[in-house]
Amino acid sequence: MVVRRATYPQVDPRAIGLMTKALTVVPASLPVEEAVRLGRRRRARLLVARIGADWGGVIPATLEHALRLGLHRVAVRAVLWRMALVEPDTPEVAVRRRLGPASPFVLLVGPDGPVGAVLLDPDSGGALPLSIAEALGRLPEATRRILRSAGSLGDELGWAVVGVGGLVRDLLLPGSALSRSDLDLAVEGDGRALARRLAQDLGGIVREHSAFLTATVELPKGQRIDVATTRRERYAAPGALPEVEPASVASDLERRDFSVNALAVRLNAGAWGQVVDVAGGLLDLRHRRIRVLHALSFVEDPTRILRAVRFALRLGCRLDPATRRLLSAAAALPTYATLSGDRLRAEFGAVLAEPDPAAVLAQLGRMGGFRLLLSTYRFRASTEGLLRAVAERTAGLPVAPETREALYVLALTAHLTPDAVAAWTRRLGLPAAAGARIARARDESGDLLAGLSGAAGPGEAYAVLRRVPELVAAWAHVCARGVGTRRHIAEHLRHWREIRPLLTGDDLQALGFSPGPALGGLLEELRVAQVTGRVRHRDDAVAWARAAAARRRRRPRRSDTTNQPRPGKRGG
Repeated sequence: MVVRRATYPQVDPRAIGLMTKALTVVPASLPVEEAVRLGRRRRARLLVARIGADWGGVIPATLEHALRLGLHRVAVRAVLWRMALVEPDTPEVAVRRRLGPASPFVLLVGPDGPVGAVLLDPDSGGALPLSIAEALGRLPEATRRILRSAGSLGDELGWAVVGVGGLVRDLLLPGSALSRSDLDLAVEGDGRALARRLAQDLGGIVREHSAFLTATVELPKGQRIDVATTRRERYAAPGALPEVEPASVASDLERRDFSVNALAVRLNAGAWGQVVDVAGGLLDLRHRRIRVLHALSFVEDPTRILRAVRFALRLGCRLDPATRRLLSAAAALPTYATLSGDRLRAEFGAVLAEPDPAAVLAQLGRMGGFRLLLSTYRFRASTEGLLRAVAERTAGLPVAPETREALYVLALTAHLTPDAVAAWTRRLGLPAAAGARIARARDESGDLLAGLSGAAGPGEAYAVLRRVPELVAAWAHVCARGVGTRRHIAEHLRHWREIRPLLTGDDLQALGFSPGPALGGLLEELRVAQVTGRVRHRDDAVAWARAAAARRRRRPRRSDTTNQPRPGKRGG
């Protein structure tokens, strides 16, 4: 039975008076295709199964969608939504309080098990109306001008315009910064047409993305405005890019990744500042909770697995229990052939751009998220230590972004075989050259550390390091145990590799040195002298070169013994 009532009667029907008995209990291991057949045969409105100590439920529409995504033989536990439990005589008001976007069905459990369920009315509405017009007024003038212009254009064209994404979260979260360089707008009309008009009004340029009904306005001062036509999405296969079609604001919000991202603020003049919450995002934001909107969310778009943990740590939130379980179940499914490495790498890069990427990666590892890259992957406690070492030991080192990316890959895959690492890097969409650099760092870092352990000082350490690639040196720095070794590698990455001899080959010839290969060796000796601090300025270098020339003049010439017999050998 769907709860739908405008007024309360004098008699409280209790939970048992609201429930439907059209539910079927199934084992959590039952394949989806068998669950669909069973549900059809019994005309069940809800299928429920044990998940540990809790109960989970799934409606037939979700199971049918799972079939369309090809999950025929996947166990039904992968699509179960965690259910709130009540006793049959629970008051109606208490049942209503349990129902909501985060808990769309309530299971009634008696002494012998489930007896029925109460389902959320899909037309029951969202949260109570809320206005954040006052918060909008605190935005920087340039941002307010953009939002007001978008709303005015919407009024002129007869379209609803809303702000979405991080802007709404910032306005609702206490203490969040209200200055944003990027804005996200959604239009219940033609987003590309509104973007063109907005660019004309604000003096920007437009880049249109027709396949997704979106456009980007780039303003002269670097601000970017993403404008999308409100739309619904359909996924033809797990991990595939969605097919889109225009839809309402509510439908657009319902297709988003997490409830805290399914919030919007109206920008039209008559509704300025009104919050639209169709998925319970306000309550989740208040409780600092990250929650997906439906059971197949991670299957449709597995990149949400990385995004969920990233958002949770950035916003100081936790994953709600159902989302956590669905994430782990989706990551373990071997069904993502259409998920491109480019998309995975883009999300991986977004993780590395977070303030604490090591924490995000460690959490993803513990939750099984990296099975997307290698189905047999297992996260280890030692891996978390390596991730933290990458973050802490390379924080002040001037290494290239691709080197930092490779260091985190090395940390995550240090316990894998070379073949498994190669498979990981290919799945992540790394270029072949990047994979080769990672393999070389794994192979050569041990020998580098062994060579540095015998270095008596900076000069000898420089001699070991001078031709070592950046990634090999940086990975050795992460793995090194000795403080002195790490200090030498850090100095090399910060300073030594940038050292140029204070004299050129022409300078040395002007000082009396003959041209030839020996000049190269002398310049290398000069670099060592600069590394050790014996030569600091050009005058020092000239004095050092003259002393070197004097030593060479005093050095006795070797006699030519090319054709002489070796000592201890008889001549022929």
